[in-house]
Amino acid sequence: MNSKRLYDLINMDSAEGLLHETETILQMVFPGYDASPVIKAFQDTMCLYAGEYPGYQACSTGYHDFQHCGETLLAMSRLAHGAAAEGIRFPIPALELGLIAALMHDAGYVQEKDDSIGAGGKHTATHVRRSMDFAAHYGRQNSFTADAIIACQAMISCTDLEADSDAIAWPSRDVELLGKMLATADLLAQLADRAHLEKLFYLYQEFQEGMVRGYNSAEDLLRKTIDFYSLADNRFKNKLESIDRFMAAHFMQRWGIQDDLYRIAIDNEKAYLLNIMRHEDQEMRRRLRRKGIVEKLSNGKNN
Repeated sequence: MNSKRLYDLINMDSAEGLLHETETILQMVFPGYDASPVIKAFQDTMCLYAGEYPGYQACSTGYHDFQHCGETLLAMSRLAHGAAAEGIRFPIPALELGLIAALMHDAGYVQEKDDSIGAGGKHTATHVRRSMDFAAHYGRQNSFTADAIIACQAMISCTDLEADSDAIAWPSRDVELLGKMLATADLLAQLADRAHLEKLFYLYQEFQEGMVRGYNSAEDLLRKTIDFYSLADNRFKNKLESIDRFMAAHFMQRWGIQDDLYRIAIDNEKAYLLNIMRHEDQEMRRRLRRKGIVEKLSNGKNN
């Protein structure tokens, strides 16, 4: 029986580790592949979130941060590898665009330099559209064709939980599959994050800033997250063509592991959440210790 967990394979907290593993996987799919466009986009996105990209401030959202972008990139490269192992291969230019879209799918949370009001969470309702706009801006700066920009924007649009993937004007079947792969990777990266439950306290801050209704407290958001697991599974199956199934082939090909470690991580997280939900708010907080997130927020620190 496999005893490996998702976080045993690489250091998921390391940007360098996430990029290196992505490059390794791409070489498995396309031996000899020159990953420089993906590497450049990774570095540019890291600069964007660090406040070093012209015209933009540093990222101010703790949930939708650069680590999530990197984890989404890795999850998408793993899905693409698993798909290739099962005979579904994408043209290199299309896959490159998909990976760039993965990096930039939440860029809309990052504020412009002249935006002095509030924090990035205020863009919660419009962040997908803003991310699409940033992708177009980035594409023009890097000589993407108009068709490439449209394809990248279509993929990003699929990450909107309110979007009907069947209603998106997909320019091709490859772009449609990659868009659904990105939407799948986005959800998997969030839910399998080792500190996801703790990061929900950051998400609650973003929801407050963005005036998202329906949650009375971070603990209320935690309790209601139980329903989100079912929503995600339904979305995987009914709107995203069960693309998450490709993870199993990836782990077998890359690591010789017969299990989908994302599914195991998510199931373990859900079980832990069900366990701590039996307790009062203060005890729930005490049982969420990873990365010291909840403790820092309780002491009035945002990061």
